[in-house]
Amino acid sequence: MSRRQFVLRLLFAACLAAASLVEAGTVQELSFERLIAESDVIVRGRVDELKTRQASDQRSIMTVVKVSVERQFKGPTISSLTIEQPGGTIGDIVQGVPGLPEFSSDEKIIIFLKRHRRDVYRIVGGKQGKFSVKTLPDNNEVVEDLAHHTEALDTFVDRLTNTIKRGN
Repeated sequence: MSRRQFVLRLLFAACLAAASLVEAGTVQELSFERLIAESDVIVRGRVDELKTRQASDQRSIMTVVKVSVERQFKGPTISSLTIEQPGGTIGDIVQGVPGLPEFSSDEKIIIFLKRHRRDVYRIVGGKQGKFSVKTLPDNNEVVEDLAHHTEALDTFVDRLTNTIKRGN
């Protein structure tokens, strides 16, 4: 089999796998309270490492994100964590999964997580469960959601901690 045939077959298999994941994993809009309630762990952290690998089914790609925890809002105390999610890039093959967040190295984030298996997490609510922390030119920090709406970091953290205290 030529390299081109191999790449086309792998791409076709990846598309089928992605389609089944999307169909099975349609993301429902979640309120802030429900996002918190469905999360086992909520942290502020920094993306330390991004890796992609072949999934165990050998037909799809997985992205592995290593995050160092700077502040924890909910869940058992941890200093770092691993997120796994479908999609990513291996060589010439790109597999995207609509509804899932993208990450970049050294990105500062606040993430809402559900334990998938021991020491491995998944994002709650797809893109809704990841907020980027950005520093403005005046050195103020803001949190940006999936729709690119921003809120002062302090305001967001107060709202988050107060909602957790109230028990959602």
